[in-house]
Amino acid sequence: MNLEVLYEDQDLLVISKPAGLVVNQAKTVKTATVQDWLEEKLGRECFTLEFWQKNLSYQALIPAGFSAEFGQPLEIWQERRGVVHRLDKDTSGILVLAKNPGALLNLLAQFKNRQTSKTYLALVHGKFIEKSGHIIAPVSRNIHNRLKFAVNSEGRAAVTDYQVKNEFSGLREDLLPSLVAASGFKMKKVKELYQAGFSLLQLEPKTGRTHQIRVHMSSMQHSIVGDQLYAGKKHIKLDACWCKRQFLHAASLEFTHPRTKNKMFIEAPLASDLKEVLNLVL
Repeated sequence: MNLEVLYEDQDLLVISKPAGLVVNQAKTVKTATVQDWLEEKLGRECFTLEFWQKNLSYQALIPAGFSAEFGQPLEIWQERRGVVHRLDKDTSGILVLAKNPGALLNLLAQFKNRQTSKTYLALVHGKFIEKSGHIIAPVSRNIHNRLKFAVNSEGRAAVTDYQVKNEFSGLREDLLPSLVAASGFKMKKVKELYQAGFSLLQLEPKTGRTHQIRVHMSSMQHSIVGDQLYAGKKHIKLDACWCKRQFLHAASLEFTHPRTKNKMFIEAPLASDLKEVLNLVL
């Protein structure tokens, strides 16, 4: 893999993850992952206990008040293998990776304590009356489908801020005949499904629940274009004809550098496939 590195120093890496790439290694994942790439880049010995038992400089980066409730530093390092946070397979954009156990623990603490700021871009169905707002809706695993999550009063607290950046009335007229042929829907149905138009949103999740943005958008009847889990069945079928994956991109990340304590703000340009999708709406 030849991943785009947005920033790198002795403690961390920030990459622009392409859509279609899985972050974590797993028995069920048969393709290369971000963790595989990081192991190749840093060297497999970097993920052994012996390596860090001889290189103790990382200890200076462990955050004050660290508790071993969830494991010792080297145990956590071996378990997470540099991964600080995750992006869904079909979400593109910024991903920060640690290069040593101290940086990992420091960044994990920042995410846990909500001392980081992330923004996403998403193209969603429909238009908003309120052009900005807060979505406060707890999220838990869907009891009917273990692959999905849902808004549930008994779920974990989840908060997402949104702001409308642009609005679109619909799809280009010249695209509609090909959608009719590809989907099997009649022209009237295609126009009906897209008559509400689209909104390009900037989203800032204040919490980090799995699928949080996708679930919150779906719960507001503004599902993300191309979302194969949370859009309605007809939108799922039709969106796939012109947007091959969910239009969700991690656009920026702000955090404090574990060593220098400087504020870091890094942006990832919108992925090229999503730029092409924006050329299809008007």
